[in-house]
Order: sequence, then structure tokens, then C-alpha cells
Amino acid sequence: MTRSNLAHCFPVLFLTFLPVIVLFSLSAGAQAPHFDALGTVTARTIACPSQGLPATACYALNVTCPTISNYTVYLKTFAPSDPPRGVVSLVSGGTSTRLFEQYAYGSVAVEDLVNARFLAVEISFGTPFDDTERGWQTNVNGAGPRAASCRYATVTAWIKDKLASQIPLCAAGVSAGSQQIAEGLAHYGLSQYLAFAELGSGPPFSRTDEACIRSRVQSVEPCSGASVGMDVGLANAQAYIDPAYPRPWCSQGIETGSSVHQEQFLADSVTSPDALLSYPATNVWFLYGGLDYSSAINQGENYRLNIKTANHAGCVPDAPHTLADVFSGAQRIANDMNLQCTVRHE
Repeated sequence: MTRSNLAHCFPVLFLTFLPVIVLFSLSAGAQAPHFDALGTVTARTIACPSQGLPATACYALNVTCPTISNYTVYLKTFAPSDPPRGVVSLVSGGTSTRLFEQYAYGSVAVEDLVNARFLAVEISFGTPFDDTERGWQTNVNGAGPRAASCRYATVTAWIKDKLASQIPLCAAGVSAGSQQIAEGLAHYGLSQYLAFAELGSGPPFSRTDEACIRSRVQSVEPCSGASVGMDVGLANAQAYIDPAYPRPWCSQGIETGSSVHQEQFLADSVTSPDALLSYPATNVWFLYGGLDYSSAINQGENYRLNIKTANHAGCVPDAPHTLADVFSGAQRIANDMNLQCTVRHE
């Protein structure tokens, strides 16, 4: 097993799409038997929002996944003037119902990527396209965050097939955005599609059982130096994990310490017993903020240290949990993509 040491400081660092309606389907038979099944996408081009960064093209993707309700996911794309050398998808944290550019310096990351000749793709599970959508982990018939992550994984496979078929596809996410990437790698075979993945501030509930069951065990986190445990806290449990379950299972576990749902929580974890934790074709990096005093770093390290292939962790000393809310965090994400978003051969 090859792992790098945590580094505390690092150097900072328009295609035209015609309107189409595409039916995209992924064959379950092409997947390894232990992968969870991806869904299907019906895609159409839509008008881009007038506010925010001017985009090249926007898409509405109606995603159909097994066992959970359909959901419309939106893409806002930015193409460089020359042919792109890669595609980078960006997904925000929480419910992922806002665009990455809505972080204080998210637009810096997008613009730096385009200037480096990447097609930048922002993924939104709602605004500014549809303010009624409630988030990636909602309306999943109580199936849990692992099942909910089918939506992100299916969208990623669509992006690879339709926008990055001949060039590398790479992904960056912050907080719950990194949770979706990690679930995709561990359970949906996204290593088939991603050349590089940077997981910011997490994945914040890689061990969902430890995130949702109160414990007094604490450890010192790298980067921030905070002494915390693994549970996500009551407010985060209520806002971001409970919606994936039939009842407020996670917040109840934190409030009472009950382990009644531990088996389900463990099965939904990124590092569940059946997780795929070897990614020879995908370069996986983790990025943490020095001002992040949540349990997200411990949770992220739980995943990183269980990965059997080479990986890397970095630190942005002046960044909070929401990395792209500071200039250095946003620029670091773009710089890492600029250096690492290349085809990796097994």
C-alpha cells in the first residue's frame, strides 16, 4: 500500500453545444458484479441562468436510479477558446443545491480551470435552475445516502460519455460533494470514468455509523489540529443525513447514542465491508482546511487510510470547511486539477 504523508502547504496555483435530447443508458452487465447499479439519464439542453458567470451551455438531466425517485440534475458548463484538454466537474457541499461558483471564491476556481484549457462543469441539484429541489439525498424512499449517491454517479458517467469521451474526466467536491464522489468510487465504479478526484473537507460521513452514533472517543485531526470525534453533530445530521432515511435516524443516534440502525449506517458507509477501495486508474487526493474544526477531516482520513492504492492529502492553512470560501482554497483546487487531471494508466 502506498500513501503519502500529509503536506501542510503546497504551491498555489468555448466549445458550442447544439440543443439535443439524448437518452443515455448504462448497461449493468458492463459493471463488476459488486458495484451498485447506475441509472439512466434523459438529457436536454436548456437556457443558462442570466445571473452568475456566463456559461457556454447548460443541461437538465432527468436521472432515473433503481429504488429511489427520479431527480433532475443540472449542469452549467464553461468551455475554453481552444479544444479542452480535459473536463473537470465541480459539486458543492450540503444538499448540493447551489453552484460551485456561489462559494465566495468559487468563480476563481471555474475561471482558472477554463484558463488552463479545461471544460469546467458545475453540477447543481437545484438552484439557480429549480428552487424547489431539496437536494441530492432527498426523496430517496428512505434508502439512505449510498442509494442517493446513484444520482451523482450516473451524472458523472453521462459527463464522461457525452462531454469527455476522448479526454480525461476529473472531479472535485467539497464536504457532501466529496461524499458523493467517494460513494461513487467505492460503490458505483467511478474509477472507470475518473482520472483524478479531489475530495475536499471529507467525505464527511465516510463511516456513516460513526457519524450518526454518539461517541466520546476523540482524536487530533491533521491540518486543523482539532481534537474531535467522528460524529457529525446534531444540526448536520438533521440537515444532511436524516433526509436520506425514513425517519431522523442519524440525529436520534447522536442524541441518544442508540445503535439500533448501526447495520444500515455501516452498509451506507464509503468504507463499508463491500466497498471497492482500490483505484489504480484514478488518482485520489484529499484536501482539508486548517480552520475546519468539524469531524470531516477525521472522516476523510478514515477513507484515505483505507484506500489500497496511492493517494495524497493536502492542507490549506487558512481555509474553513467550505474550502472555496477563501481565495487560497479555490485556487488550490484549480491548481491541483491543472497538474493532476491527466490520463492515468493502470
